[in-house]
Amino acid sequence: MKEYFRKKLIKNSGRIAVFIFFFVLLVVGLTVFKDYGVHWDEYQNQVFGNKWLSYIENSISQNSLTDPKFLGDPRSETNHHWIHGPAIEIFLAFFQKRILGLHNSRDIIFTRHLCAFLLFYASVWFFYLLCKFHFKSRKVALLGCLFLVISPRIFADSFYNTVDIPFFSFFIISIYTLLRWLDKKTFPRAAVHAFSCAVLTDIRVIGLLVPLFTLIFMISDIVKAPADEERIRMWKATLIYMSLLGITVILFWPLLWVGTFSKLKIVAEVTGIRSQWIPCLYFGKYLKIRDLAWHYVPVWIAISTPLVYSFCFLVGCFVSIKSFFKDSIKYAFSKRNTLLFLLWFFMPTILARGKVCDGWRHLYFVYPAFLIFSITGLISIWEFARSKTKYARRIMSILIVSAVLLNLASVIHFMIKYHPYQNVYFNRLAGRNMEEIKKRFDLDYWGLSYRKALEYILRNDTDESIKICAANLPGMLSANILTDEDRKRLIYVQSPKEAKYFLSNYRWHPDEYPYGKEYFSIKVDGAAIVVVYKLK
Repeated sequence: MKEYFRKKLIKNSGRIAVFIFFFVLLVVGLTVFKDYGVHWDEYQNQVFGNKWLSYIENSISQNSLTDPKFLGDPRSETNHHWIHGPAIEIFLAFFQKRILGLHNSRDIIFTRHLCAFLLFYASVWFFYLLCKFHFKSRKVALLGCLFLVISPRIFADSFYNTVDIPFFSFFIISIYTLLRWLDKKTFPRAAVHAFSCAVLTDIRVIGLLVPLFTLIFMISDIVKAPADEERIRMWKATLIYMSLLGITVILFWPLLWVGTFSKLKIVAEVTGIRSQWIPCLYFGKYLKIRDLAWHYVPVWIAISTPLVYSFCFLVGCFVSIKSFFKDSIKYAFSKRNTLLFLLWFFMPTILARGKVCDGWRHLYFVYPAFLIFSITGLISIWEFARSKTKYARRIMSILIVSAVLLNLASVIHFMIKYHPYQNVYFNRLAGRNMEEIKKRFDLDYWGLSYRKALEYILRNDTDESIKICAANLPGMLSANILTDEDRKRLIYVQSPKEAKYFLSNYRWHPDEYPYGKEYFSIKVDGAAIVVVYKLK
């Protein structure tokens, strides 16, 4: 009997490891989701969802459709309703208001953070399925998920970023449903893929990249089809997919309910318009978005990603591209998945020149493709080591495993030690230490650390009312995550001369302030990401 259970345990060890991984991830997420602060766009995103939810409810109650009054000028730099789809924010607004009946800002923010994490959690599962489908290995797929979770910036954003991370999540889901549909072209799989692509597009318009990929690979399969009957069937499936996609994109984006085609034309025209005035600290200089160099995104990916991932990515890309150019036509047909991953990573990265800010959060959705190439590179290195003589193979295997484990251990150490500020992670490529990095790149540009600064003041100051001056918006928005009693004690003023405390997260002001000794600060690896001065 013992031998039987031992064999069963060995046989199912892979499934057990997967279960343990996802169980631990879920427990960690449910434990820490309340630890994160409030970012710059939190209030704007809430208002965005609430407005569209009210519009939908009013349209249903009045049984008529008219353009909402809050749209504004699509060509203004605050054209949020025109360049972002509201699918996720409508769901969040509906869930917190109509399902849970929440009105307290603290409860609303915590609920949003929990929902954001659960969607990310689901995307990790789909990434596991995607890697398992591509690499044909449960162990390799689990390693890919491990790399994804042990990515400090992605992990942190998964709790509070309700735009970039949902888009990231649905991109993974859409790529997986695409590969499954291409593998077996059934109508139900076409419908599932159309639904995931519609939600993706209704978060950000650039989500139309996946339908573009879909058409490219479907047409290539139609061309390769051996019989006319098969080609006709695939054309029908493609037309059904496109029809369902169009219907669901319009359904989940109320902007398109009235004047669909004229609105789509405007959206296409203004999608590239962003707040060009926003300064970004890049190699010690403040540059506006339109002035950023072509290498802004590659540099940010390189300096904010664990080094072992980047090294393996370069190897994986080299191996994949070399194979492609060796026999490109044959490769395109026989290595379809890899070609898709190349398009997934490189096309958005190239198109994004001069259109992103705040690091590379707008391009987080290319990161899963980045990790797939990292895994490919690691496998290639491992196979190269295993091809050597016995002694060399043993030495190289030990070196590879040690390098990966040491890098992962240092990243995990950072994530635990500086929780919940994984969002300011940099590797050694960014600078010798965090003090140097602080002068070269933005750290807590979203102001998430203001929350702990306010809580410290409230915990140590017994005044019934406390006058606060914050250097920028998140310092005020962070009050919404506090308890009602604490929030009532805070009085925000415009000038430090009126305030008892001055707070700053150093955004657009990387130097220290002339207010004497700091009262409180939060330091990550020796560099302050938020500071409080007691002025009176």
